[in-house]
Amino acid sequence: VAMGAGGEGGGAQGNGSGGSGGALRDLVEGLKKAGLDLDAGLSVEDQSDLEAYMSLVENALVPTTRWALWCDDQSYSECTRAFYAKIYPFPLSYIFPWKKRQEALAKMKTMNVRSEEQVLDLLAKVYNCLTKKLKGKKYFFGRPTRLDAAVYAHILYHKSSPVGELLFGSTLKNYPALSKYVDDISRAHFGPEAAALKDPASIAGIRLKRRRKKKPQAEEDKVFKYRRNAWLGVTVSLTVTFLLSSVLGELVEASLKDGVE
Repeated sequence: VAMGAGGEGGGAQGNGSGGSGGALRDLVEGLKKAGLDLDAGLSVEDQSDLEAYMSLVENALVPTTRWALWCDDQSYSECTRAFYAKIYPFPLSYIFPWKKRQEALAKMKTMNVRSEEQVLDLLAKVYNCLTKKLKGKKYFFGRPTRLDAAVYAHILYHKSSPVGELLFGSTLKNYPALSKYVDDISRAHFGPEAAALKDPASIAGIRLKRRRKKKPQAEEDKVFKYRRNAWLGVTVSLTVTFLLSSVLGELVEASLKDGVE
């Protein structure tokens, strides 16, 4: 659910790289056709507030989930790409996630979000806004709305997935009201087992540990690697050219002999 709402998990989102709006709109419209309007009965003021918070989700919460799934190098290589490697045959198992990663990185670039520090800063701001709106209530507007559906999906992913806990666990701990909000909804709508989801950090088999970031290369190292690669490239090219010319020469010589005979 959270991956679909995040727009980066694939089918639930449709295009796989957008925000939660597309998938959520489809779901809301489907429920309306079935006679269930999640936002029916809200006052004009509440409707206006709801649209404002949905915009906040789209422009702040969705990008953080997108970053966790596709942009963070470690989580992408150890979880997202590994997941697609299991469900798609080669070479699609590499091409599809690579394409989606490029789309996600491009979207983050348009937001001028290029680092984990920026993502965590954005996440803290949206968590703070949502906490203030919630004010200890079970739902944002006193009863379930599409805002609850969207926020629940994302924060559940941040709270209960190995990738979410790895990147956002320390930030979410500063907002216990949001953790309680997710647990209460899980318990009320999906049974006590859902509310008792294990903390990923407590499961040794799937726990992710943050890798140390590589130190920036010194200018001397960059120059050395550039010259080394250039030398290797020239050497390989000359070797291949020599071999090809030798083979072609022998073929031509053989053809001439056959012609003479």
